Amino acid sequence: MDVMQKYKNEFFEERKDLLNKSHVYRNHVNKFIKYLSLPKVQLSNAPTRININVVEECIKYYHDKGELNSRSTMESHLESVKSFYDYLSETGKATDIFSDYNYGKFKDDIVEKYSLLEPVERGSYKCEDIKTILLELDKAIDNFQDESAGIREEERHLQRIILRLFVKLTLIAPAKKSVITSIKKSDITEEYKKLFINGISVNIPCGLSRDLCAALKYAESKNGGPIKEEDNFFEYLYKHKGKFRVENLNTWLYNAAQNFGVMEDECKDKKTLAVEPIKNMVIQMMVDNMINPIFISKIAGLTLTMIETTYYPKDWNAKREEDINKCINKSIAQNDYYCYI
Repeated sequence: MDVMQKYKNEFFEERKDLLNKSHVYRNHVNKFIKYLSLPKVQLSNAPTRININVVEECIKYYHDKGELNSRSTMESHLESVKSFYDYLSETGKATDIFSDYNYGKFKDDIVEKYSLLEPVERGSYKCEDIKTILLELDKAIDNFQDESAGIREEERHLQRIILRLFVKLTLIAPAKKSVITSIKKSDITEEYKKLFINGISVNIPCGLSRDLCAALKYAESKNGGPIKEEDNFFEYLYKHKGKFRVENLNTWLYNAAQNFGVMEDECKDKKTLAVEPIKNMVIQMMVDNMINPIFISKIAGLTLTMIETTYYPKDWNAKREEDINKCINKSIAQNDYYCYI
């Protein structure tokens, strides 16, 4: 039996829980191993020769066959192979070929290179529901007693810290979740007052700045060392618990909605809640506030065509704010000093 085939079988056996939750992983890892075994590739017995370029060539192979035509399918393939390599790295069978790359940028580059279809994400959440979740998260995090907490309570506390940061970062920079979760420490500058994302420098409000600092302080106490400039922010926060997985955010959002008694219709007959509609909500509010669509396109990392077709239907009309109090507060919030107060 070839080495990579053997590793694959061991992965399937030792990671049954993961594969039971994500059946697509099994399919895509099988595809990857099948590609390595092709006569023109012949890498199934040479794990040390497999690198990130081989993964891209595998995607190209299945794209040419018509089996990987969309961004979502490509991302499923990459997440599956990445999980496989997480296992190989953790068990000492092979090095993690993804560790030295900006994973979000790698995915975006593949989408552009092979002209993969972008998903048209529909639906958004109500702003009031997201505000309620954030308010309740703040209360729960502030009231947490670390000294008397058990393992499950500590895990839930950490999940809430990370979820709160993800939601708030999405609210100030409505980028794709892969971009948000690829933020490095070096992307957050000026004493946690600026965030560099999608080529834009975004002001970080004071409250969020405090949340970032508090989260880092908590993680540093658990990890036994400070975060490095090149470290992925979310991976560092979850480091002492294991490997941070982006898809877990959907489960954590669902748990928060259930715990705090909101979004009952959205949660009905589901076990997770997608986090993407938070981004959609913010973009729609920017559209309604008549923000230049070119600016929205830049910060969101979406093409102008997608912004226009998704958020500007033919019967679109700007929602004009008549409340003078809201108008004045909105105007004040646009001033440069706002993130310092």
